[in-house]
Amino acid sequence: MNPQLSLWEDLKRFIAFGGEDAATLVRLGPLFEARGGALTDAFYERLAGQPETAALIAGRVDALKATHAGWMAGLFAGEYGDDYYRDRARIGLAHVRAGIPPWWVEAVFAFLHSAAVDLLAEAIADPAERCAAERSLLKILDLDQMVINLAYGEERLHRLCEFTGMSRKLLERCVAQRR
Repeated sequence: MNPQLSLWEDLKRFIAFGGEDAATLVRLGPLFEARGGALTDAFYERLAGQPETAALIAGRVDALKATHAGWMAGLFAGEYGDDYYRDRARIGLAHVRAGIPPWWVEAVFAFLHSAAVDLLAEAIADPAERCAAERSLLKILDLDQMVINLAYGEERLHRLCEFTGMSRKLLERCVAQRR
């Protein structure tokens, strides 16, 4: 098995992301389909208000909003296996190649966590149901962030291999070396 896919399964097990979470996310899909556009708009307004991120999205906001809507739809599709991982890894690599600093990706996820919890608070009155929905949604957002973080690590390792001429295996041993 591909080590990254094996890690993906390990991460899901570690945070206890399973079938109940998938079912909860599918149930949340219509809510986010109806209200997700406002969340996406707020997200891009926030990015446009920060000089460094505004430069990254300049002239591409409409296309990026469509991409964001597609990404968000995937959160609620109910399938979180190998294909989901590959799609999220591709998205992570796109962020790396676009030159988006990783701290902005983490800040974006912090924004999305808060905005999503606020949306659930407005839409779900029952505290137990809302708590379960928040838990499942935060798990999948955290998993997505983990995959993007992996993409940054993979790309850095690839660049080090190219720059130094060292094999990946040797670099991984050097990085893992303890004093």
